[in-house]
Amino acid sequence: MGRIIKLLAYAAIIAAAFYVLPQGKRALDLHLAADDPVRLADLQLADGFGSEVARREIAEALDKDDIELAESFVTLAEARGIAVPEDLKARLAHAQSPAMQSSRAAGNFGRGFITGQTDDGYGLAGAAAGDLIGWGDVRDLAREGWHALSGQEVNRLLVGMSAAGLAVTAWTYLSVGAAAPVREGLTVVKAAGRTERLGKGLVESVGRSVANGGAERVGVALADLGTVESKAGTRATLQGLREVEGLSEVSKLKQLASVKGRSTLAILKTLGRNAFVLGAVAVTAAGWILGALFNLFFIVLAIQKGFISLVRKLWPRRSWRTNYSRPMAVAAVAATD
Repeated sequence: MGRIIKLLAYAAIIAAAFYVLPQGKRALDLHLAADDPVRLADLQLADGFGSEVARREIAEALDKDDIELAESFVTLAEARGIAVPEDLKARLAHAQSPAMQSSRAAGNFGRGFITGQTDDGYGLAGAAAGDLIGWGDVRDLAREGWHALSGQEVNRLLVGMSAAGLAVTAWTYLSVGAAAPVREGLTVVKAAGRTERLGKGLVESVGRSVANGGAERVGVALADLGTVESKAGTRATLQGLREVEGLSEVSKLKQLASVKGRSTLAILKTLGRNAFVLGAVAVTAAGWILGALFNLFFIVLAIQKGFISLVRKLWPRRSWRTNYSRPMAVAAVAATD
């Protein structure tokens, strides 16, 4: 009975290896890619992004008239070799027609210029144009000043960014456009702060950097955001700002956007923060790695036990005693002599 139980245990360990070891390898790959956002995103997309997910996401985006998101998912699907249904391509082509684009562009540009509200590239272009001539920053400062006078809640982040924006605008002109990426990044941060799309961790990180004299680090992060916007688009930048929890993570978002381009928005929509930071996945991954190590240990132990049992059957203990007793007897006789 004991042997049967042992055999069943060994069989269970070996059977588990077919599931545990591949998961452990994947977890190890994730850990090795922790500092490479592009590789990290590709590994996770390989598991969770297929033709059915692509079709559903594109259709939902088109139903909501979210053309930028639909375009991003189509780009991601094509990059991963996933065929997009022809009916969805036709719907997207119609939404991208000059007439439809002109209508969206005019309305969103004007709204971005006048109010600073933006959800796409056209709206951001309007907001950026307003900020570049100083109108946008003055408008936001005046609006938050009115909120303070009327007893309403003041968006302190927006006040700080608008005040800094006036200085950056002057710097942009003086540097003959060299500071344009910082100005663009600042506009994106203002848009995110206005719609409460900034992660709390990022806001606190900016505050600590400014308080500790790290304004240059903030400037680098703003320039990185400008790069993200130019490579991946407005929506991807705003979505990324919602996910990042510190200035150090902005550079990872930039790495992802620089390689993935217009598919970045779809990647962020699918993976969220895990697209560029191992984050919560790290705990699960560590568990699989530990499980794989234990499984390997018990497999080796089982093989060792099995080998010893096989040797004992092929070479019975009696033969061990016989072989060992003869040299011992000869040694005893020699000693007496």
